[in-house]
Amino acid sequence: MGRLRRWLAVAGLTTLALAAGGALAVKADVDRASGQAIKAITAREAIADAMKSLPNDGAGFQVVATQFEPSSKGFKFSYPGGSFGEQDGMECLTIWPLPRLPFSPCRYHPVWVVAMSSQSCEVVVAIHAYTGQFGGGGGGVSAGTVQSDSAAPSPLRACDLMPGAGQTNGQPSWGQPYWG
Repeated sequence: MGRLRRWLAVAGLTTLALAAGGALAVKADVDRASGQAIKAITAREAIADAMKSLPNDGAGFQVVATQFEPSSKGFKFSYPGGSFGEQDGMECLTIWPLPRLPFSPCRYHPVWVVAMSSQSCEVVVAIHAYTGQFGGGGGGVSAGTVQSDSAAPSPLRACDLMPGAGQTNGQPSWGQPYWG
């Protein structure tokens, strides 16, 4: 019986040591990834990514206005057809397939806001300025957080959005940190 207890104690301590070593390696990866400098995409790239969130890759749509917002903490974008705003859009460093860890850093990020219209509808799309991924949007002058500047009812209807359509980023690699 004493031999079994010693064996269990050694096995338990070995397991704890391996878990602590693994946690330190993960924390080092998180710290390294959070300190890397990232360059924002250009307006042209943001427009192309915004078009991908529309049916038929935005065929038939024209860009009405584009604006770079330095932080997703809170912004209000005004364009000829109305305005669009978002609050507190944060992303946190995550290691796939784990959920966000308590010590993972979070940050606000820059956003490109692109207003587009077609003959039948208009839409505003927010694009993450580091990744080019869909970050939110609203369709039509009376839908969601998109507000019309005029009191007259608009003949335009809400456009269909297809978040993630055309995205080729795929799934992160096993155990690699990514912002999401």
